[in-house]
Amino acid sequence: SWNEGCVGTGPFRVVQFDPGRRLEVERNPLYWRTGYPKSDGLVFRFGMSADEVRDEFMAGRLSIAAGLAPTDVEKLRHDPVLGAGYRELPRMCTYYAGFNCRRAPLDNLELRRRLVRDVDVPAIVQRHLGRLAIPAHGIIPPGLVGYTASRNLVPAAEPFSPGEEIELTAGVHPVFFEQYAGIARELTKVFAERGVRIKPITRTMKEFMDVRASGDVDLMIGRWYADYPDSDSFAHGMLHSQGGMLGNFSGSAEMDSLIESGREEGDPSIRHSIYREIEQVVARNALLLPLFHE
Repeated sequence: SWNEGCVGTGPFRVVQFDPGRRLEVERNPLYWRTGYPKSDGLVFRFGMSADEVRDEFMAGRLSIAAGLAPTDVEKLRHDPVLGAGYRELPRMCTYYAGFNCRRAPLDNLELRRRLVRDVDVPAIVQRHLGRLAIPAHGIIPPGLVGYTASRNLVPAAEPFSPGEEIELTAGVHPVFFEQYAGIARELTKVFAERGVRIKPITRTMKEFMDVRASGDVDLMIGRWYADYPDSDSFAHGMLHSQGGMLGNFSGSAEMDSLIESGREEGDPSIRHSIYREIEQVVARNALLLPLFHE
């Protein structure tokens, strides 16, 4: 167990760990690759705001900066000294607003369709993130089977008149209170213009994960990082009724069957068709609102 000590073969080993604040690791002298790692150690700092990351990086106390506000990234990219150290690579991640289809008011298909169709995701992403993100057309990012460059078509919604303002309780990932706060504000504004008020009930990661596990919330505004570069990590990781991030919000026997078929199939062209069908089920039933890929 962790308390009795850990066994591993990685390039580093833990020296000190302060959960949520700091992790220090040192070179593992027993690492199997001769000459590696080249660094004697690494120190990770957690729980820092985007402003703190920027200030510490500018002061020279951080070697690598991640989680910066988009505006700060653009400024640093044009810095005559620091700009040369900028590196960019696509991430296997999808940001989303997931609907709880198992309870009112989002058990109403027409309401979900209306909300998905009324949000101009490409425009919002362009305004707030520029080239730091790609608008999402579904759950699967570019480069993987099942991806398409065109937005998955959500059927036209029938007129929906709630008669009074609808309030949706929301589990909100902490990242939407920091570097992606602009996205959250605009999403809230668009929903409000449709008579739907978003009420965040979480601020921390623990709170976010607790409401995800309980399913006791109407909306989940979050993100999913793939464990491995394959469409299965998005389909199963997000939508499977038992193991998916949103499984207890919108999982179904139909979706589970498609996910299992994708896992068992070896032919790439057939797998592509399966994951396209998964995306079509997501769009047709308006299970979630895809936002962007970093």
